[in-house]
Amino acid sequence: MLALLEDLKAEKWLSELNFQFAKFIDQKQQPYHYTQTQQNLAVLLAALLSYHMMQGHTAMHLETALKNPFGLLANKSERDFLAEILQKIDQIPPLEWPQYLKEHIAFSDSPETVAPMLFQDELVYFYRYWQSENCVATYLQRAASLPQESSSSDWAFERAVLEKFFPEKQPNINWQKVAVATALRNRFSVISGGPGTGKTTTVAKLLVALQEKQQHQQQPLFNIALVAPTGKAAARLKESLHQSLQQIETDIAIETSASTIHRLLGIRPQSDLPTYHQQNPLPIDLLVVDEASMIDLTLMEKLMNALKPQARLILLGDKDQLSSVEAGAIMGELGDFITQGYSQAHCDYLNAVTGEQLQSSGQASAISDSLCHLRKSYRFHEQSGIGHLAALVNAQQAVKSWEIFANSDFEDLACVEYPSVTDFPDKGQWQAYCRQLIIKKAVECYSAYLMLAAQRERDPKSISISEIFTAFQRVRFLSALRVSEFGVESLNQGIAEALRQAKLVQFNHSRDRYHGKPILITQNSPMNQVYSGDIGLILYDEEKNLRVYFDTLQENGEHYSLSLSRVPDFEPAYVMTVHKSQGSEFEDVYFIMPLNFSPVVTKELIYTAITRAKSHFTLFSAQKTWIQGVKSAIERQSGLGAQLNRMIG
Repeated sequence: MLALLEDLKAEKWLSELNFQFAKFIDQKQQPYHYTQTQQNLAVLLAALLSYHMMQGHTAMHLETALKNPFGLLANKSERDFLAEILQKIDQIPPLEWPQYLKEHIAFSDSPETVAPMLFQDELVYFYRYWQSENCVATYLQRAASLPQESSSSDWAFERAVLEKFFPEKQPNINWQKVAVATALRNRFSVISGGPGTGKTTTVAKLLVALQEKQQHQQQPLFNIALVAPTGKAAARLKESLHQSLQQIETDIAIETSASTIHRLLGIRPQSDLPTYHQQNPLPIDLLVVDEASMIDLTLMEKLMNALKPQARLILLGDKDQLSSVEAGAIMGELGDFITQGYSQAHCDYLNAVTGEQLQSSGQASAISDSLCHLRKSYRFHEQSGIGHLAALVNAQQAVKSWEIFANSDFEDLACVEYPSVTDFPDKGQWQAYCRQLIIKKAVECYSAYLMLAAQRERDPKSISISEIFTAFQRVRFLSALRVSEFGVESLNQGIAEALRQAKLVQFNHSRDRYHGKPILITQNSPMNQVYSGDIGLILYDEEKNLRVYFDTLQENGEHYSLSLSRVPDFEPAYVMTVHKSQGSEFEDVYFIMPLNFSPVVTKELIYTAITRAKSHFTLFSAQKTWIQGVKSAIERQSGLGAQLNRMIG
């Protein structure tokens, strides 16, 4: 089996890491007298599970383990790898694997017996991921099942507070009002919503309402902390929350400083161990977590472990957005509970304090009573193509979502359709032509900020850093891929070279640090107050020294900056991956699809790209690739939902 896996590695079906883990298991099993079939099965399962983890799954469903192992259904070579795999494991059905491996040193079928891999509920896990998943499920079950913090004697006060914050009666259910009421009552709550649905406005009103309730009950005010997965997302949370709070009349000062989760927990760059944990919990009473869909399973476990039992946790995010890069899709799995509706008891409470008439579904649980999904977008009006397109993609209406680009009523949408390969003498010329379409548009879009940068180079006092940043941040090119001719790495080089030929930038090599170069930080550096995901521009200061200026304003109103020698690892940022763009918004977004379909392209990735745009969205794609992408959905495998249903059932 190991030799077969090595052949699969050579043909890029599995990674070096997948292979090395399988090899490690093979070495460990040698002293034992397992049958050849058991040895082959153990090695195969090690490689499969490692492969699944790298796809973002926290577990692997045994029933479907051999439906498309290592993505081999796309195999176009003459060799039938799948048939060889089945032969080496004697065609044993996956659901029987636990029985065949129950005595194997690398496997366990009980959480009480620690082994590298664990069979549980027709799933197979890495043991550490099962621990993390169980910890998160236990926290959620306990938090959601705690006695309600709102008794009928509090309802009159809560009704008055909600009327103050939401005085206007709406024709449809005011889900922001429902979200605040739900979170007033529960120690754990989730507020989900797409772009422009007012998640930050809602949480601003919620924080004031919670503090006013504390005052009303003559209790100490909550010690509040605000966090997000990245430095950029934390800065946006702070800025938008500050703006929202300015619209609310209150005598209570609300903390708006926000940090990254890593910084809050005290996780150092050289260590994965947090300063705050179960034995040393955070000294806070209420934690607000923005962009929760970006948080992977193990980080969420650390966060929940660091909270005091009585602390409140509020998760904000978009359940339909891309999941975390690492394993886990917690926001998406919690979002599945939204379809259950509310219990009769929670509906009675909501009807009493909000005046909104909600009906019980009869399928609700303690988890669903803690959730609220905001449905109305205040950013995208009825004639917004971006809003319509996002909704169609989310509903996987693939053909309709393509046809909407031809609708002249939607001036905020545009599509540059790749021509057919049959229109060109060879594939190379076709690829070069399509690539040039993107690069030409990028030069056109980025010339505005680079002309301002050139003016600053001539006379540093004539143009402010803010003016240059405003022009740059209007536009962003996003790619579905990192590596390929249409991926981030290649396109960043191509765009830089085209800008040089247009005499908009000057450098000897695209890796050079030159005036006007946009960069994306890829390494956290708390010492220098910059974090992975931060965007910077390399510009001359007033003394004609190159510095990196960041889109973060200091108290004196100036942009935070660093000398080049203090900047951690970075990459060019003319083009970003969609993953890296999460937590950011731009006026105009140009989204680049690959020439041919890739499994990376899913409706979640496309939806996330669309919803980064505030004013205009332009697509570069072929019709077939777009339709295939919209029809593909991320289905991360885990047991979190099943564990929660079992715990609360």
